[in-house]
Amino acid sequence: MKENVIIYFKFQGRMYNVMMKTLGEKITFSMLEDRIMTKLGLDANKVKLHMRYNPRLFGVEEEMNVCDDEDVFVYVTSAKNNRKSVLVVEEISKPPEPEQLLEQLSRVGKSSVGKNYTELNSEEDEMRVDDGALIVLLEEEQRTQHQLEAIVEDHRTQHQLEAIVEDHGTQEDKTRYDESMDNSDRGEQYVESPPAVEPEWEDGIGLTLRQEFPNKAALHEVVDRAAFANSFGYVIKKSDKERYVLKCAKESCSWRLRASNISNTDIFSIRRYNKMHSCTRLSKSSSRLRKRKGNPQLVAALLHDHFPGQLETPVPRIIMELVQTKLGMKVSYSTALRGKYHAIYDLKGSPEESYKDINCYLYMLKKVNDGTITYLKLDKNDKFQYVFVALGASIEGFRVMRKVLIVDVTHLKNGYGGVLVFASAQDPNRHHYIIAFAVLDGENDASWEWFFEKLKTVVPDTSELVFMTEKCKPHKGHTERVYRRSSRKLSRVYVVADFNRAYDGFKLRYPKATKYLEDTTVKEKWTRCCFPGERYNLDTSNCVESLNNVFKNARKYSLIPMLDAIIKNISGWFNEHRMEAASGSLENKMVPLVENYLHDLWVFAEKLKVVELNSFEREYVVTCDKGIDYTVSLLLKTCSCKVFDIQKYPCIHALAAFINIMDDEDRRRGLELHDLVTKYYWAELWALAYYRTIYLVPDRSQWEVPDEVKALKIVPLSKKPKKGRKKMLRFPSTGEKRPKRQRTQNKRRPRQSCQWLLFGNTPI
Repeated sequence: MKENVIIYFKFQGRMYNVMMKTLGEKITFSMLEDRIMTKLGLDANKVKLHMRYNPRLFGVEEEMNVCDDEDVFVYVTSAKNNRKSVLVVEEISKPPEPEQLLEQLSRVGKSSVGKNYTELNSEEDEMRVDDGALIVLLEEEQRTQHQLEAIVEDHRTQHQLEAIVEDHGTQEDKTRYDESMDNSDRGEQYVESPPAVEPEWEDGIGLTLRQEFPNKAALHEVVDRAAFANSFGYVIKKSDKERYVLKCAKESCSWRLRASNISNTDIFSIRRYNKMHSCTRLSKSSSRLRKRKGNPQLVAALLHDHFPGQLETPVPRIIMELVQTKLGMKVSYSTALRGKYHAIYDLKGSPEESYKDINCYLYMLKKVNDGTITYLKLDKNDKFQYVFVALGASIEGFRVMRKVLIVDVTHLKNGYGGVLVFASAQDPNRHHYIIAFAVLDGENDASWEWFFEKLKTVVPDTSELVFMTEKCKPHKGHTERVYRRSSRKLSRVYVVADFNRAYDGFKLRYPKATKYLEDTTVKEKWTRCCFPGERYNLDTSNCVESLNNVFKNARKYSLIPMLDAIIKNISGWFNEHRMEAASGSLENKMVPLVENYLHDLWVFAEKLKVVELNSFEREYVVTCDKGIDYTVSLLLKTCSCKVFDIQKYPCIHALAAFINIMDDEDRRRGLELHDLVTKYYWAELWALAYYRTIYLVPDRSQWEVPDEVKALKIVPLSKKPKKGRKKMLRFPSTGEKRPKRQRTQNKRRPRQSCQWLLFGNTPI
């Protein structure tokens, strides 16, 4: 049986719950009754509770009463699938004690009107009873269901009352009793109940003495949330660096809270705390708390509870509904948006802190990832300018990758400006493989030259290296200046003759586009057949363009959270592809992409006609289904269709030539299919590219940074103001109704209809 049993009950049309911090079998009737009394704020000396529930038995509709410990045990243990029946609780007034009866008798003659004030204001008919009955009326705290409750006792109560007066009362009491009996014939008299004393109630915060909070804001957040949840107000009496003193908004209430600062720290400790309120407990609908509005800190605290440790939280419209549901209050769209950003700042720090701590962050990144290279550049005023990151695992893995680098840039959306640059490759299975990334202040000559100089320290300049960029980007000239030996590509495989034929037709149809191409670039930059380097299947920079969409939300973060999000994605990709490479069979020598491609092509290749030209040079003529002959050299790994030359794995003609000699061991001479594929498509090298693990930077509390690294003072960037007039109204979000624009009317000249065409401007 589980501890902390939660019991739901219904009282006067409202649902409540209590939590019993003990085993269900140890709960007694008195324990349950006391907890419900405390929850409802009832006085156990004046009222009793009648509890009942529906047992949910087949064919039984009667309700079971809870009267003793055994009934409580049966109710608690009767749950099915952790679901119990709701306990219905009713309030029953206790019969008055002898001393209370004497007090009531002494007050009958003192009533000025002989009736209660609430009964006089009610519109119900007067209640008629027997002449000999004694009537005692009690006024409840809540008047929602009954204004007055009448307790009518029979004639036996009169005899008991006479005996009590005779035994315990004085002569004055006996005289008053006789006078009250004489006045009973004159009409019904109602006894006024004594004013009810409001019991003390708990604030629900759950603080303890000497409890510590990291700062004063954390303590304020806890108290503020409890004030909303339990419907009480508080006043800040003192708030400074040394102390934090709160008291209830009601002057007569005894609730107090005092916290003090611990020397040389930001920690605040609870010194004095009275958790009980002695004021009247008001609901939100009748108190001034209804007028209070939520702030971003309150929204951020709610998001931390429902989305712990997550940077990605719902859109502001969903947050508004969440605050309404959980806290019973409404917040504006802008407050929800600021609270969303505040929750991110609580986890990863503010944008200003990100710029100040970037040097310590880079130190920890290099510490947890061996071989990582980072660069940081400041301007003459020690203000942040550029940062460059290349992970050690990516640098080492690129050695077994195809030497094609794609560079692209995207703008940041965090309010501080700047751009995010990626230098990425593509692994043999056509997955993203980010080599380096950087944050620059913009797309200008100085920033691009700095980026490529730092990239050259990671990826050295070789003739095999190929860069692919967009023609419109301004970094083309800087790539050529820094990487002099590499090839550059600006962008259907063509043979040169086929390309020239197609290009002649293009000139006739699009003369302006042809003039633009010839004036701005050369054929070797944008055609496969004329390109001198090896760029494999890569045509454009679209594979890096997709990274902009992957990090769409990360581009809105401040500097350190954005770097964390990028490294976390790269680490996840490494782990995923490492498992994918390890899951293959040892018999598969090539990556899954090439294996599947050749498997699908095999059915068509074995139907082609093959003629051997030179068995020593392994040269063949393959006739396709259209009757065109193609020359294939398996030794040189070339084909006149150029697909074999560019893709670096067999085309359909080369595969047909291999199938022709596959069954003849003398002609094949140990030649295997994976020997026709470049080593970059081998599964062994593919697994080698992902064998290292990329670790994330730990939390700030776990940083161990030398003093000389901390000594570097970095001035954060200033937020760039948006151009144009400041918007007073925001754009409506998804699901919100856009207000209609009202037409304005010229007040100097009234709007005219078409009547002036017939009758002129004179009124009709």
